[in-house]
Amino acid sequence: MSLTKRKNRWYYSIYFNGQRYRGPCRTSKEQEAKRVESLVLAKLLEDGRAPGSKKILTLSDFSTRFFPWLDALPADRPPKEPTRKYYRMGWKLLEKTNMAGRRLDHITRDHIASLVVGSSPANTNNALRTLRRMLKKAHEWEMIRSVPVVKLVEEHGREELIEPWMEAKLLTVTEIARAPTSKHAPKSINYGWQPFRDVLLIMLDTGMRPAEVFRMRWEHVKWERELIFVPRSKSRKSKRFVGITERVRAALLARKTDANEGWVFPSARAESGHLETVQKQFERAKRMAGLPESVVLYCARHRFSTDAMEGTGNLMAVMDAMGHEKIDTTRLYNHPGTKQIRDAIEKRNQLVQ
Repeated sequence: MSLTKRKNRWYYSIYFNGQRYRGPCRTSKEQEAKRVESLVLAKLLEDGRAPGSKKILTLSDFSTRFFPWLDALPADRPPKEPTRKYYRMGWKLLEKTNMAGRRLDHITRDHIASLVVGSSPANTNNALRTLRRMLKKAHEWEMIRSVPVVKLVEEHGREELIEPWMEAKLLTVTEIARAPTSKHAPKSINYGWQPFRDVLLIMLDTGMRPAEVFRMRWEHVKWERELIFVPRSKSRKSKRFVGITERVRAALLARKTDANEGWVFPSARAESGHLETVQKQFERAKRMAGLPESVVLYCARHRFSTDAMEGTGNLMAVMDAMGHEKIDTTRLYNHPGTKQIRDAIEKRNQLVQ
């Protein structure tokens, strides 16, 4: 506790529960200022708030204001829908922690630094990014005086990628026709394996994210240029063109109808109108192909990045193809082949013999 006098007026400054409370005593007399200071301290001890201060919400209470505001923003204004969805997922992680019950002005750097959410650093960072955005908005709305520093945790690249033998097994499994389980079910050459098989091929040959593949539109397929346009999804750099290989072209042509616009992977069940997951098909195909449990669909993107880097040696080109803003992000996706390094050392050894 301390009193300071500025321009013939006294001001109090009190540290309480790790927070600093300052304000005017509205008097030029020291004894009156001390009484004001005592009243402020008594008020803090009683309900944790200085006299005249606004009620500070908990993070959970604030979420009921933050997310309606987020949803009410026009669709063409940032943050874009993928980012909004990312924040919603981050809140689902956050609301399960004791952080949700903390008052906004009581969330400190120590609390943030000790936050661990989910089973991976990516989940923790999802929660931390969401927390940071919520606190910044609370500051904009003058609900807190400052925003504590939010440091992300280090993320490591996946140790798994879809190896060539895994790809061969998956494609072999999904080539086999599966009979419909009902006579009323629609007929298809690869019944039960579409759209997973096409999604896998596109990811392996273009490096597109699963969500980017799901949201593909026919007007974005540039047949004559052998390119697919990817609108902005996760970041500014995710707006890009990717190449069409022969097997991707064949897969797309097999899906093509007379329409030149609309979703490539439409879905009557999804509210969005397009496909949103192929997880069940992937898990079934993975079991039949004998793949490790640790392999996920996203590993196909890692395979693309690794092969593209080994084939071209051009890190900047691979970074652009992946839609990354930072080289360090692209490096997380690369799994250098030991065979290439071993062959180089063998060549060196032959020269010195």
